[in-house]
Amino acid sequence: MLDDKADAPLDLLFVDDDKDILTAAELLLGRHAMTVEKATSLAEAEALLAVRRFDVILLDLNFQRGDITGEAGLAFLASHLQRNPRAVIVVITGHSGLAIAVRAMRLGAADFMMKPWHNDKLIAAIRSAMASPRPIPSPRPIPSPPEPIDLNLERSEKALILQALGLHAHNISLAAKELGLTRAALYRRMEKHGL
Repeated sequence: MLDDKADAPLDLLFVDDDKDILTAAELLLGRHAMTVEKATSLAEAEALLAVRRFDVILLDLNFQRGDITGEAGLAFLASHLQRNPRAVIVVITGHSGLAIAVRAMRLGAADFMMKPWHNDKLIAAIRSAMASPRPIPSPRPIPSPPEPIDLNLERSEKALILQALGLHAHNISLAAKELGLTRAALYRRMEKHGL
């Protein structure tokens, strides 16, 4: 049995449609300095989370008879973590496999437990989740707007001629070759731009 004397009390929300599971969890966790608020549906959990903060959320994934996909719980997990990236969620479910566990962890669950749980492992998972919260991604910097591009053909042509002349120390033959023009065509364009 774990020693919880040095650990601070924790406030938990357990979301599961099975009232017997919720009662068993309340009895177990109460002996380990944890208070448990119970929600039997995702809507009830949302209502509680709208007005109260919990240290840890224990989340079942299936909420309809015969449902074993975990989609409802996974959608709740993703949605809640998007709104509250620092939330600590431990997924606890009886109908799942490795693929669902991996999905839950990728979505940001702190841990994943199968029902029926081992009491000591559940307590350890909750304590561990609190001790090492999930990293919060740093916000991406807002990119600066690109430099405006001068699309005026006359100004662009003049700038290119000046650039070619500068690259070749005002050697008209080399500048014309760089621009893909004949010397005569370059002279005409230079005259046009007053160069």
